[in-house]
Amino acid sequence: MLAEADTLVRSLHLIGAAVWAGGLVMLALAVGAARRTIPEPQRIELFRALGRRFLVAGGIAMLVLIATGTDMAADRLEAWSDLTGTSYGDRLLAKLGVVAIVIALTLFHSLVQGPALSRLRAQALERPGDEELESLIRRKAARAGMVSAVNLLATLAVLVLAARLVTG
Repeated sequence: MLAEADTLVRSLHLIGAAVWAGGLVMLALAVGAARRTIPEPQRIELFRALGRRFLVAGGIAMLVLIATGTDMAADRLEAWSDLTGTSYGDRLLAKLGVVAIVIALTLFHSLVQGPALSRLRAQALERPGDEELESLIRRKAARAGMVSAVNLLATLAVLVLAARLVTG
C-alpha cells in the first residue's frame, strides 16, 4: 500500500509539473498567435481571460507541486538539518530557490504587470494616435515579455533540477 501511495504522490507531482510548464509554453504560443491574428479590443479581453484562467489552473498545479514535493522530501529527509548536510538536501534547496523565483515572477506578472498593461491598452483604444502612450505600452510590454521569458527559463531550470533529484 505504501508503494501505491508513493506512486500516486509522484504521479500527481509530475502532472502538476506538466500543467505548470505546459501552461507557460501554451500561453507564450497563444500570445504570439493572438498578436498576429486578433484585433486589439478582442486581444485585450483574450489576454485577460487567459491570464486569469492560468492563474487558477497554474495556482492549483503549484499547490499540488508544493504538497507532493513536501511529501516526497519528507520521505528522503530525516531532519531539517539534512537540507544542508546532504547532497540531496543541497539539490533540493537549489530547486526550492528557483521555485521561489518562479512563484515571485508569476505573481508579479499576474498581479502587477498584466493588469497594468491591460489598462494601458484599453486607454490606447480611447486615445488612438497617442504616441507617448503607445511608447509606454511598448516599453511595458517588452518588460513583461522579459519577465515571462525569465519565468519560462526558470521553470525549465526547475525541471532540470528535479531530474537531478531523481537521478542523483
